[in-house]
Order: sequence, then C-alpha cells, then structure tokens
Amino acid sequence: MTEPGDRDPTSDQIDAAAQDWFLRLRAGDLPPEEQARFQAWRDADLRHRRAYEEVRSLWAEIDELEHAFAPPGRERLAQAPPQSRPRLAWRLAGPLVAGLAAACLLLFVFGPATSRLPAKLLADHSTGIGEQRVVTLPDGSVAWLNTDTAIDIAYTGERRRVKLLHGEALFEVKKDASRPFDVVAVDGRTTAVGTAFAVNDADGSATVTVTEGMVMVTSPDVSSGSNARDTGILLEAGQQVSYRRGAAPDVVRTLDATAATAWRHGSIVIRDRPLAEALTEIGRYHDGRIVLLGNASRYGAVTARLALADLDGGIDALAATHGLSVTRVTNYLMIVR
Repeated sequence: MTEPGDRDPTSDQIDAAAQDWFLRLRAGDLPPEEQARFQAWRDADLRHRRAYEEVRSLWAEIDELEHAFAPPGRERLAQAPPQSRPRLAWRLAGPLVAGLAAACLLLFVFGPATSRLPAKLLADHSTGIGEQRVVTLPDGSVAWLNTDTAIDIAYTGERRRVKLLHGEALFEVKKDASRPFDVVAVDGRTTAVGTAFAVNDADGSATVTVTEGMVMVTSPDVSSGSNARDTGILLEAGQQVSYRRGAAPDVVRTLDATAATAWRHGSIVIRDRPLAEALTEIGRYHDGRIVLLGNASRYGAVTARLALADLDGGIDALAATHGLSVTRVTNYLMIVR
C-alpha cells in the first residue's frame, strides 16, 4: 500500500492504495489506529482524496444492485448491535457479502447483454458484442448486422417482414413491387420496395437512416388515448428519423448517411457529441462497461473516427485529448477519469 511518506507515487499506486483502503473500510471493524492511518493517507495529497472518492462513487452504483439481491434478514442482521449478532452468522457474512458483491459487479458489467439473451435464442440471426455479420435473406436481399444485434425473419407470399429484436441492421432490399419489405422495430414499421436503409433499436427508441432510395416510416401514435392511429413519414436518402412507442416520429434530420453507417467498413464516426454520449456509443462495440467518472458536463464535445479493430487504442487517445486517463479494472470494466 502507498503510505503518506512515499515520494512521488504513480497514478497506479495511488489507485491501488485507494482501492485497498476502501475495501478495508468497507469490511468494517477497522482498528482506530488503522482509521487514523487512512485519514493521514487521504489528507496527505489531493490526488489521494480524489482517487478514494472515485472508488467510492463507482461502488455506490454497484451497491444499488447488491441491495436488490440481498437475502431476507441480511439488512436486519447488519443493523443489529454487534453483541447481538450470532458469531456463526458473521463467519458466513464475509463470503456472502463477497459473493454478492461479485454477482452485483457481474450484473453491473454484463446486465444489458444478459437481459437480451432470450431475444437471441428466438432470433434467426444474431451477432455478439463487437461482431458484424452479413446475412442473405430468402428473397436475395442483404442484411448487415451490427454489434449485438438479433433479427427474426417472417416472409409470406404477400410481404417480406423482418423484426429487429434489438441492435442495428442495414438492409439492402432487392426490388419487388409486388412484395413490400417491412422492418418492424419498437412497434413501428419501415417499408421499402427496393432501397437501402438502417434501423437501430436502442433504449426503447428506433432510429431509421436511409442511404439509398426512399422508405415510409410508420409508428403507432396513441397520444389520443384508445383511438390509436398510424402516423407515417416519408424519408429520402441522407435523412434520418427516430420514434418511440406511443408517439409520432420526431422531426426529420439530414445527415451524412455514409458516416452514420461507417461500422459496415470497420469504423465508428462520432461528430460533435458530448464525451459521455461518445463513450456510450463506443461501448456498444466493447465488452463490459465503460464508466466516465466526474462531472461529464465539463468535458468538451467529441469529433472522432475510431477503428473497430483497435477500440482500446481509440479510447486511450480520446481520453488523452480531454486530459483524462483510462484504468482497466478488469478486461470488462474500464474507468475513464
């Protein structure tokens, strides 16, 4: 552990000491002399205080999950006076808390991916995180599946239908005027005859981007109560629109559709987005979680192109341009601060 008398400790040494002190304090029953040593270490350097607060902030998010999975009676046991706690219970409490913390950390890191497992089991085609795949559909149309994507195919003699269960896919539709091509996502529908467009399902919102031709985007609009009606909007190449359940499509945006679908060619293009949003977008292609500590509003906007083949190097470079560092706690948890 790094002590107050050590000279010129490195950032990694400070981080290690902060994590060590936090875990010892979290375990409880730290002798008064050790508590005094902690106070001396924390107060000896502003960097020590900041590192400790960052560790505590990260674990605060994990604690919210831990409480949800705590077994009945654990909270009452923790609140009971020390003299009234059964000795056997406390012998078991250490491994139990450690196991819960590990389980909560796994949920914190892998939660979004594990929640989509049932959809992948039902899908006709899917990709893992960071994976792209090209699928030829029964009619000869092509579906480009982006990271962590699942689709279900349901063709009939009258219509061609693909359901986007989650993720993002770009469709190059083979022309057939007698059989419209539908992509269903978030209860809405995008219809084309022969064109190319991408649909992204993220956080309960669907975004449609047209790269060639024209499509009709229809989303259920139930704003008028039980009298639901379909609200449709026509999109042309270079346009994009988003919609949510129970609402009409948003305002149409004009954009560089090639940049928006650059993942097909092995890169991510980010233009003038807050750092937190940029890291969230990058996180779609990266296993585990990327956590930004500190006040996100003080960081400037991000414009960058990152190669999917070297995301870690791109994250390091992006952090460096904002005067930040990247700490890899495990292969699946990355802290930017």
